[in-house]
Amino acid sequence: MQKKIQIFIRQYHMIEENDHVAVGVSGGADSVCLLLLLCELRKSMHFRLTAVHVEHGIRGAESLADAAFVKQLCADWNVPLRTFSVDALHQAKTQHQSLEEAARELRYRCFYEACRKCQANRLAVAHHGDDCAETVLFHLSRGTGLRGLCGIVPVRELPEQKLTLIRPLLCVTKAEIEAYLEQIGQEYRTDSTNADVAMSRNRIRSQVLPQLCEVNTAVVPHIVRTAGYLEEICEYLDEAAWEAGKAYVTYERVRDACGNLEDFNRQSVYGQEKDADKAGTENGITKIHLQRQGILSVPVVLQKNLIHRLLGELAGSKKDLTAAHMEAVQMLFTAQVGKTVCLPYGIRAYADYEQIVLQKKSGQKKQTDLTDQTDQINRKKQRGKNAAEKTTREYELTIPGELILESGEQITTKILEFDGNFQQIPEKTCTKWFDYDKIENTVQIRTRRPGDYLQVQAAGGHKKLKDYLINSKIPKEERDQLLLLAGESHILWVIGQRISEAYKVTLKTKHILEVCIHGGKEKNE
Repeated sequence: MQKKIQIFIRQYHMIEENDHVAVGVSGGADSVCLLLLLCELRKSMHFRLTAVHVEHGIRGAESLADAAFVKQLCADWNVPLRTFSVDALHQAKTQHQSLEEAARELRYRCFYEACRKCQANRLAVAHHGDDCAETVLFHLSRGTGLRGLCGIVPVRELPEQKLTLIRPLLCVTKAEIEAYLEQIGQEYRTDSTNADVAMSRNRIRSQVLPQLCEVNTAVVPHIVRTAGYLEEICEYLDEAAWEAGKAYVTYERVRDACGNLEDFNRQSVYGQEKDADKAGTENGITKIHLQRQGILSVPVVLQKNLIHRLLGELAGSKKDLTAAHMEAVQMLFTAQVGKTVCLPYGIRAYADYEQIVLQKKSGQKKQTDLTDQTDQINRKKQRGKNAAEKTTREYELTIPGELILESGEQITTKILEFDGNFQQIPEKTCTKWFDYDKIENTVQIRTRRPGDYLQVQAAGGHKKLKDYLINSKIPKEERDQLLLLAGESHILWVIGQRISEAYKVTLKTKHILEVCIHGGKEKNE
C-alpha cells in the first residue's frame, strides 16, 4: 500500500522536495495511517513534516484521551505537534450550524493557523476512497448538479491561505487502511460519534456502502474513478463556458477616492489561477453584469457553469452554492424586470432591462483569525451563556417586482389603480394593500433596528416597534427574526401582523402598492 500511495502522490505532484507538510491527525485509523506513511516517505522524498491535532470539546474524557494518544504517537515518531482546543458546541449554537459542520469549520481554521505559524506550504488530510464515495452518494441523495458528483479531489489550491490541500489516501479504501495498521501492529483511536446513524454520512457509511459492496466488492474504487472522470469533464465545461460567455460579462470593482481602481496586487482572476474561489473581494469585484441576450445565446449546458464561476468569484467561495441557486439565477434571464433572487454570501441577483446583475452586499465581514475568535467567544460567554446572537436580514424591494429569500419565501409587489371600492381590500395576513402615493422613501424587507416605530392611530401617534411587539406578546426570541416592510425607520407592515395607519388605503388613494408573501402561513383575518 505504501508504494501505491507514493505513486499516487507523484502522479498528482502532491509533495515536492523541500516542501513542509502539515498533516491533520485526529488519532483515528485514517489519520494515523497517513502520519505513519508520510513519516516513511519523508526519508526518500526529503520534506519536512508537522502534525496538527484539534480537540473539539465534544466528547469529554474520550476526546482528551485522543489528544494524549496523538501526542505520544508524534513523540515516538519524532514529529513536531501543534495542538488546538476549540468549542464546537458553542460554534454550532451561535452560528446556527450542525455540530458536524461547526467542528469541521473550526478544525480547518486551526489547520490553516498551524500552517501559517510553522510556514507549511502543504496541508495533508486523511480522506480516503470510501470518503469520496460517501460524498458522491450524499450529494446524489440530496440533489446535485454535475459538480457535486465529482466527490473529493486529490489536490486543491487554497490561494487565500497560500496552501495546497492534498489527500494522499484517496487511492485506497478504508479496508486497506485498517488492514495495513493491523499488519504493522499499530493501534489507533475510535471516535464513538462515528456510530451515530442519526448523521447522514454515518448512515451511508454503515448501511448504504456495505449493501453496494455486496453488489460489487470494487464499488468504492469504481465510484472514485467515475468521480475523477466527472471532475475532468467539469474542468473542460468550466473553460468552455468562460470562453463562450466572457464577452457578455462586465465587472464593477472597488475604486479609490480619485475614481481609480485600487491595486490588489494579485493576478487576474481569469489568468492561470486554477481556483478562483477566493478571488472576489481581493480583486475588488462588487458587481457583475451579464447581458441577457448574449448569455441566452450560450449553450444551456454551459450557462450554469458560467454562473457558478461568476458567483464564486463574487462570493469568495463556492461551498454553499448549489444547483438550485444556479437554476434560480438562470431563470432570471427570461424573467420580467425587477425579479430578484437572494443567494448565499449576501449576494443578490436581479433582472434589469437588458442584463442580469449579481451584487454582493457591502460591508461583509472577513473571517477573523482563531485567536480573535476565541477572545470574542470568551467575551460573549462572560456577558451570558444564553445570549442569543442576532442575525440581521435586509433586502431592497423592487416595485413592481419579485424577491425570493434564502428561506424560500417569495415576495411580489404590484402597483394597482384604486377605484374606491374598499370591499376589494384583501383581508389576509400575507397580502396587504398600501397607499402608494404616500410612500416617498425606498422600501425594504428587513428585520428590526433600533428606532423603528409604527403609527397606531389614524390621527397620528407613534409607538416604538419594541413596545408594539411586547404588547402583542411576541416571544422575545422571535422578535429579531420577524420580517418587516420598512421605509427608513417607519414600519409599514409587521409581516403577519398589523400595518401602519399612515399607509392605509383611504378615499384619497389613487394608487395601491400590493405586497404579497408567498410561502407564509396564509389565513383570513
